[in-house]
Amino acid sequence: MERAMVSCVVVFGEAESVLAEDLAAGGSGVSWSLCRPEEVSDRLVASAQPAVVVGVGSAGSAALQAAADDGSVCGIVLWDTPLVGGDLELLGEWPEVAVLGVAHASDRHSLRSVADAFLASAHPDSDLVVAGVADSAADDAATARVHSWIASRSNVSASAEEVTFAGADGWELHGTRWLPQRDSPVPGVVLLHTGRSDRAAYSRLQRLLAEAGLAVLNLDWRGRGESINQGSYFDLAPETRDLAWQDALAALDHLAGLETVDESRLATVGTVHGAEYAVRAACRDPRVVAVVLLTGYRPQDQSEATHLTSGAVDTLYIACTGHQITTQAMRELHSAAPPGRSQYLEYPGSALGYQLFELDHDLEPRVVGWLAEVLDR
Repeated sequence: MERAMVSCVVVFGEAESVLAEDLAAGGSGVSWSLCRPEEVSDRLVASAQPAVVVGVGSAGSAALQAAADDGSVCGIVLWDTPLVGGDLELLGEWPEVAVLGVAHASDRHSLRSVADAFLASAHPDSDLVVAGVADSAADDAATARVHSWIASRSNVSASAEEVTFAGADGWELHGTRWLPQRDSPVPGVVLLHTGRSDRAAYSRLQRLLAEAGLAVLNLDWRGRGESINQGSYFDLAPETRDLAWQDALAALDHLAGLETVDESRLATVGTVHGAEYAVRAACRDPRVVAVVLLTGYRPQDQSEATHLTSGAVDTLYIACTGHQITTQAMRELHSAAPPGRSQYLEYPGSALGYQLFELDHDLEPRVVGWLAEVLDR
């Protein structure tokens, strides 16, 4: 399996256009693009690959803030960038993203900023490049270092690609599939968003799961994202919407059909409606041995509750106090599960599912760690 190509987005202001164009002109194994700070989010969404964001000069801080909203980012380059309040704290809370600081020794303010950014990062691949003087030779040398560092970010042990496959009742389903590079088959995880979002909600989680050695299918289920060949979700008849668990089953079949996936170790992750579909698929597919429910779930009927408390699956419940009815249901399910087969996390407030990822930056790694552990049993 080939390594994943990195998508590199170079972000610049009016004064930095020449340097930005030079940066984006080279580097093998990298897909390059140039944009203004306000265009960063769209550029990242358009690519399914791991991404590096390069902030040049005055655009660096805005590039950093925009990159923080996209979980596909695996590296940040800050070139002669004066940082502003909150930037260093953000980098300190982003341990899986490597940071490269670049500055000329003559620009003390920018040098201090990018050095602080380097020191704030906990990633082992973070680095600092100090160019001797602000001239073309120094820029060429620094540019070569940047190209080499960005290319190294493609050395992730997983590849990502867009996939399309058939669901039930004529639905054409779209998703992002991540496959880790391993010598033996790996567990598989299907991610199911809620009714008011699409797979972009799991952009960071999908990458972290793949880097942990799990195959991932991040699905747009019927009527959401790109899976709209028969209409938009809220325009569908209620009985058609309620069958979205069939899309989860189709996604499980897709993963299980790959030689690189161990079909006996599958998991589903869902938020609110996605949590409902995650459970309904698990009840119907004995290959599913783990389920993560991100708020908003209560059993549709006794058969779901029985399945979750029977020991047939390991379950991670993540709830919020503000959702009293569903949180109480999830708490009771956890209490009824066999010892060691269930874990329960409860947060204050009324955040929905992946909104918690913004409130607790350690939650996604915690979900990954839990899934990796239970799927390795």
